[in-house]
Amino acid sequence: MRSYVRACGIDILTQLAHASPELVWGLVARGIGVVYAIAFASLTFQVVPIAGREGVAPVAELMAAIRRDFSAPRRWLYFPGLLWLHAGDRWLRAIPWLGLAAALAIVAGGPHTPAAFLICWALYLSLDRALVLVYPWDSLLLEAGFWAMFLPALAWAPELAAAGAPTPALAWVFRLLLFRVMFGFGKQKFAGSTRADAGFLQGFTIRQPLPTPFGWLAHRAPMWLHKAALAAMFVIEVALPFAVFVPGPASVVFALATAGLMLAIAATGNYGFFNVLTVALCVVCFDSATALMPMQWCDAPLSQQLLQALIVLHTFGALLCLPLNTWASFTWTLWPWWPRALPWPLRWPIAVFRALQPLRWLHAYGVFPPRSAPAIKMSPALEVTWDEQTWHTLTPRHWPTLATSPPRWVAPHHPRFDHAIVYEATGFHEASVLRNLTGRWDPYGHARCSGAGRLMGRVLTGTLRSRLFFGASLLQRREPPRAARVHMYMLQPTTPDERRAKGAWWRRTLVGPHLPRARAGDAWLDGSPPPPELWSPEDWLWIGRSRLGRSLRRAAAGEDPHALVLLEASGLAEADVQQLWGEFLPMFAAVERDDWSRLPEWVTAVRSRWSAGQIDRFERLLGRYALLLMARCERPFVAGGLGAILGWKRAPLDVETHSHLNLLARHVLAEGRAAYDAVFREPALAAEKLARMSLRSGMFLEAVLRPERLAHQAQKFRMLASQVDVRGWPRPSARGEKIARWGGARVRRLWGAFAMIEFLRGEFGEEWADTPERWPRFELLADGSLRLLADHEHGS
Repeated sequence: MRSYVRACGIDILTQLAHASPELVWGLVARGIGVVYAIAFASLTFQVVPIAGREGVAPVAELMAAIRRDFSAPRRWLYFPGLLWLHAGDRWLRAIPWLGLAAALAIVAGGPHTPAAFLICWALYLSLDRALVLVYPWDSLLLEAGFWAMFLPALAWAPELAAAGAPTPALAWVFRLLLFRVMFGFGKQKFAGSTRADAGFLQGFTIRQPLPTPFGWLAHRAPMWLHKAALAAMFVIEVALPFAVFVPGPASVVFALATAGLMLAIAATGNYGFFNVLTVALCVVCFDSATALMPMQWCDAPLSQQLLQALIVLHTFGALLCLPLNTWASFTWTLWPWWPRALPWPLRWPIAVFRALQPLRWLHAYGVFPPRSAPAIKMSPALEVTWDEQTWHTLTPRHWPTLATSPPRWVAPHHPRFDHAIVYEATGFHEASVLRNLTGRWDPYGHARCSGAGRLMGRVLTGTLRSRLFFGASLLQRREPPRAARVHMYMLQPTTPDERRAKGAWWRRTLVGPHLPRARAGDAWLDGSPPPPELWSPEDWLWIGRSRLGRSLRRAAAGEDPHALVLLEASGLAEADVQQLWGEFLPMFAAVERDDWSRLPEWVTAVRSRWSAGQIDRFERLLGRYALLLMARCERPFVAGGLGAILGWKRAPLDVETHSHLNLLARHVLAEGRAAYDAVFREPALAAEKLARMSLRSGMFLEAVLRPERLAHQAQKFRMLASQVDVRGWPRPSARGEKIARWGGARVRRLWGAFAMIEFLRGEFGEEWADTPERWPRFELLADGSLRLLADHEHGS
């Protein structure tokens, strides 16, 4: 009987694996069309409140900044899209509706479907500038949608089939895409995991961005069930994906297992249309005939040969970025250390894929590191007051903020504001020093304040009128609040009995600051797109691409930096330069810049003497002078090459990263004009300055001008460290520690962000916080779960 059942199962799988290719690809194409319809419908009421002229991040400001910073036609190549035609609210409102119409045209079928796919892809790509479409499902839709343009046309509904099967090369692209998605998530989740991570899912069901009611309840499942589910995920995400390259029953098993996993994920968490799109891509596994056909080159028409060549290039790029995660897929071609690590003949692939990246046709996949984490949510709460005494919490519609905030089912709709709060809470946002390591494609992701700061500014000026963000909790008052702040709360799930008795889904505890008290007009709330001199120094390639790049190249050749600093510098004047050198910098000539104990005093002195606008101009000039000196000193820094990165030799100017080179330039600036001019004339003198530089002396001027941003980052790094430093966590072996130290030293020579993390964790103490830092700490239990230590077991 058992053998009969097995034979029947194999027979069914074999039949499924040999489904009609026309039917399979008709379902795949229509599935992508359905997902486009879901995505555009989800955006119809979100895009204007987020990116409109009165939105939190107006895209019209961004497009104006791009025009300011990049010349034509470069800006069109770097940032393609239809928003160059118009960036007003009417056009923003129209784009999702046009996309929805084109998506429904795909579902309806007909000979026009390739053109409809092109329209959907172009419209969705255009919204990337407005909404920063960086989530894994956004990337997956853009990549799948790009290749769907080349699929055969669809028959008219209700017929589900396509007019024909795609070329074998195109079938390969979709199979490879499905593999990269599933294996990408698997290798990111399990690479480096240990036995102590076996309880990963118990904490993750709560920590995930937007858990569902079932996800909230699943946290209470027995630990053995969490471990069994994790083992099943390992099989589906790490072992089974290779079956996609074996057409037949094995490929069908992988498709069915993946579809089952997508249903389980959809039941426990809200991930937009990710689950629906992945299931649609699984259908490619049911076509064995096309997958087994060889590619044709000699007898194929030219259009097919060009498509196959593009697919070969894409496959090569897919292999290059396979080890990376979702967020690095936007930045890996921009990392500033490539010229140090590779000679030019080996850098051409990076240059090619960098040029094609704006098309969003290739991505890395994988999120969620493997380490077990506590079952809590760190929830930043925006609080406002109208009378300076009573504070009112503004409640997002889907993100849990209060003890009574219920988890909800919202997918496949993607509430982008609510989902983004998880990154605000952890500090991985526009004000993060990690911007260039993981982040978005454009350089404007490095800003003076995070999204919550921009939101505070809108709330305080009374210009946040949409219910998208806080429902009716803000609009009950007509006048804007007098002040606002953001505090960090820890949410712990209650038991089902507690929820039934008290109506509370969470135990809520104030654990620390997030953003300090602010009033309308506070300068540090400025979220406008920054000019190139204020971008991250590790965005060195973007800075070189901008209009400022011409000045940097002239500075590298030895031209006078004082003649270059005001070139194409809108809003800056010679009087500002004179004040910088004659008044501002001399304030700190006799100051011990390694000692930050008087930093609050210096901040107060600067703000009482100069206006916010003048301080802004000082910051821009310091940024420009620092970049000019970086350009002058870059050659002896880069000369160390790969050997300096690996620790085999010392560079003539042996700074670790571009961030450190920028800090060195700022250290020299703080010493005054004579010191700056001397180093600029003779870059070899920079090595002498380096011997006396510290991270404190290099960051001193930024700390004086923008302490709120650095204090916020310091608090976030301490918060994250409290959750990583788990009592009872197994220590690595002596050999493991040795390897980790060696690898850590090499990584620190690639990205300066890691040095900044270690440094800032020890700075900006309680005097910079409006509420004490009481970050929770945890210990690892024998069953693999994490328990909150006793001194943090409180809540309301």
